[in-house]
Parts: sequence; structure tokens; C-alpha cells
Amino acid sequence: MLIIAWEVTGACNLSCDYCRASAKASPEEGELSTKEALAFIDEVAPRRPMLILSGGEPLLRTDIFDIARYARDRGVRVSLATNGTLLSFEAVERMKEAGIMRVSISLDGPAPEIHDLARGQGSFDLAMRGIDILRGRIDFQINMTVTKDNLSLVGATIDLAEKLGAVAFHLFFLVPTGRGREDELVTPGEQDEILRQVAQDSRNRKIEVKVTCAPQYGRIAKEVLTEAERRRVPGSACLAGTNFVFVSRTGDVTPCGYLPIVAGNIREEKFSDIWDNSPVFVDLRKRELVGKCGGCDRREVCGGCRARAYALTGDYLESDPLCSYLEA
Repeated sequence: MLIIAWEVTGACNLSCDYCRASAKASPEEGELSTKEALAFIDEVAPRRPMLILSGGEPLLRTDIFDIARYARDRGVRVSLATNGTLLSFEAVERMKEAGIMRVSISLDGPAPEIHDLARGQGSFDLAMRGIDILRGRIDFQINMTVTKDNLSLVGATIDLAEKLGAVAFHLFFLVPTGRGREDELVTPGEQDEILRQVAQDSRNRKIEVKVTCAPQYGRIAKEVLTEAERRRVPGSACLAGTNFVFVSRTGDVTPCGYLPIVAGNIREEKFSDIWDNSPVFVDLRKRELVGKCGGCDRREVCGGCRARAYALTGDYLESDPLCSYLEA
């Protein structure tokens, strides 16, 4: 299934330290109009994609429920990614009516201290209030981005997600784009340690745990888990440009939100032409990787994060610098 992450606005009520979108309080000039948004849905609907409405904060876009409903009516599965602070009973009811199937909420830890440090005073409690409103009304998942500040809190945050009744927990590893900084990255050794613990814990978890932006999880899972246990582990390989695509608030199409190489713009050409023919997508599908990733005997279960390779080396086909495998 093709997954389309659509940044419907750059506006946000928060100003998070490592925001990929470098979101601000007001929408960016030139964001896609309602007419353009609906036309985009008309074009992609025949592919039956999963559409993730994100931002910024998508709930700040006044036509967001109209967009979601329009997509639902054309057979598109719709999810929404939010910081959770603007969720109200009215907003959740409108989500249900519009056909939004799942909501993801970002938490940076299991308590306010770390979360509020990155996102603003009171944001954790507001997100928890939003989760309480969602519970039993719309399925929700918890997203967590790992940085040097919260790497020791992964297990406790998964515990919280289970306690809250989330249907899934998605663990992201920082890519230094937008406001994200290289000095916030964990080390390759720290990443391996976290992934190994997550794999071991997966034996006893009732919640689905998916790792994103750390394809090395495929290698670690193969080392830690039996073949039968690995069948329960969602794939972690980099999907950028193969099963996943990102569309910006102004219509730019990139392989993912963390890999800012513009393949085209939906205002200037059809999405299908960009997706099928853009050289960057062709490169990513060929997977003719270079450096350590190119010759790695684990490339089929990993392949490295193409966005992190680009952010730190300038070449999206180069080695992922956050990998410790085969190091001398």
C-alpha cells in the first residue's frame, strides 16, 4: 500500500525544538488551497493509498475535516497526526464524522519534564487530555522521537502507551532536518542498545511497536529474535520513495518528510508522473547504495536510513552514519 504523508499546513500552536517542518504560528504563504487539496485527492484516490494528514498542526487548517471527508468518500483511508493539545470533544466528533480512522499523538516521554522541555510548558498535560477524549472513540497511536534527552525513557513511554490503550507505538529516530540538530542524535551504539531492548521487550508487549528511521532494527531483530518471533515484528526498512511519499504544504513531492529532495510539485505536474518517473524515486527503488551500506550483507533487512545519510553526508545513497555494523 502506498502511504502518503501530507503536510497540510505549516502552522502550529507549538514550537518544538526538533520540528521537521520548522512550523510557525501562522500558515506559510502559498499553501495548497481547498480546491487544490481536493483535486490532489481525486488524482491519488484510484491508488487507494493511506493518507496521513500532518503539519505543522493539521487541526489549525479550517477545512481539515472537509478534506478528510472528501478523501474518505473516495475510498481513501485517512489518519491524522497531531500534537494532541487542540483535541476537544467537538474536534473528535468531527473527526469521527469525517471518517478519520486513526490519530497519532507525539509524546517525548512518560511525564511532563522532558516533553514540555521540547514542546512548551503544559503541552504534556494537554496531550494527555486529548488522549483521554480520543479513548474509545477513535483508535490512536503514540509516536516518540528518540534524542539524547530521552533515550533512557523509551521503555517507560511504551509502558504508558499500553496503559493508555493505544493501538500502536511508533518509535522514530531523529533525522537532523528542520529544527532538528545533529548534536541531538544518539550514537550508533546507543541506537543499537535501544533497538535490542525494544526487540527483546517485543516478546511480552501486547501493543504493536514499530520502529521508523532506524532500518537497523531489521538486523537487530534477526540477531535477537527467533524466526517465529520476528513474524510479529513490523518491518523497519526505509520505505522512502518505494511505499512512502511526502507532499509538502505547497505541493512539493519528496521521498519522505526528512529527505528534502524535491522530485516535483503537484501544481506543475501530475502526482502519478512524479511518483512513477522522478529520478530520485527511480534511484531509491534501484537501491544501488554506496559506501558501507552498498556492500553490507544485511542490506536486504536494513539498507540504512536514506534521509539520515543525506542529512549527514549530502548523498541519499551513501551509508547511514548511525549504523555500527561492520565497524572496525
